[in-house]
Amino acid sequence: MNKPILRSIVGSIIKRQNRMMSATSDSPLGFIGLGHMGGKMVENLSKDGRKIMVFDANKTAVDKVVAASNSGNKSVTSASISEMSDKCSIIFSMLPNDKVVESISLSLMEANKAASSKNTFTHISCSTISPSSARRFATLHADNGHKLITAPVFARPDGIAKRQATWMLGGEKQGRDAAAALLTSLGNIVDMGDDVGAANVVKLCGNFLIASSIESIGEAMALSEKNGVDRERVMSILSSSIFDCLIYKGYGQRVSERDHRPGGFSLELGLKDVSLVSQAARETDTPMPFLSVLLDRYVSAKAKGRADLDWSAIGMDIAETAGIDVSKDVARNIQDVKDGRTY
Repeated sequence: MNKPILRSIVGSIIKRQNRMMSATSDSPLGFIGLGHMGGKMVENLSKDGRKIMVFDANKTAVDKVVAASNSGNKSVTSASISEMSDKCSIIFSMLPNDKVVESISLSLMEANKAASSKNTFTHISCSTISPSSARRFATLHADNGHKLITAPVFARPDGIAKRQATWMLGGEKQGRDAAAALLTSLGNIVDMGDDVGAANVVKLCGNFLIASSIESIGEAMALSEKNGVDRERVMSILSSSIFDCLIYKGYGQRVSERDHRPGGFSLELGLKDVSLVSQAARETDTPMPFLSVLLDRYVSAKAKGRADLDWSAIGMDIAETAGIDVSKDVARNIQDVKDGRTY
């Protein structure tokens, strides 16, 4: 490909999307999963003038999102899975893992059948799941007369809020166009084509590289500290010169300062994603030796009770293996979680 794959949808594609938006503007969107990421998505889609029906197993999360809307344009309402399957032509989901995505997908389709509804829907899954699961779920949707589009995202919650996310879209073309029409105001769109699993391949590759960077930063910081050189100064030098980029600046600061307050992507989710990378590698006979290091690192950190910290908290595990006492840093971060202090 002689042009960068990352692009915004322009020209005739934008016009087609706009026509599609006009045709469905009166139909409410469905949105399932109102965690750190989903809640910010709903907020922005609401500001874009969309009517949204929301659902989450956590009623507090639903109440919070609806209350925020009530202080604004009052476009967000609580709904059941059954109501969404009957009234929404497009249903977003932002869910924690493959198992929950499958469960929600089945619930939507079963509710649709039980109501003898004539409504068909496009399910836009923004979750990070395995490529093989995405392909299987897409077939399940198609067999029941619906569509699944994958739309995993590169962004933390603050990036979602600032509309600085990058969305990878995979699946049937009309569904991709519908997803792009809604998501283009929330950031950049990357069209991965008809393979519904391709978007998740990109997402897993990206998260593998981020986790690898965190591990490398942690090892470098341990080396500098064991040699009596201030680790924060070392990271500042590196991230303002040869590693002057978003990942090394952001995670470099967290690891060097040992600031692992929750910030939207927990260590538990980090372990889930490197496990998904491992699954995809095994399914395709792809050797990834460094991946074994990451899996062991995340399992070790979780076993020490750090699952709720940011996934950069493996930096403390790395320091410990080098014989560095991080007990005070661990206690401070754990207390931050208990007190609700986030990054």
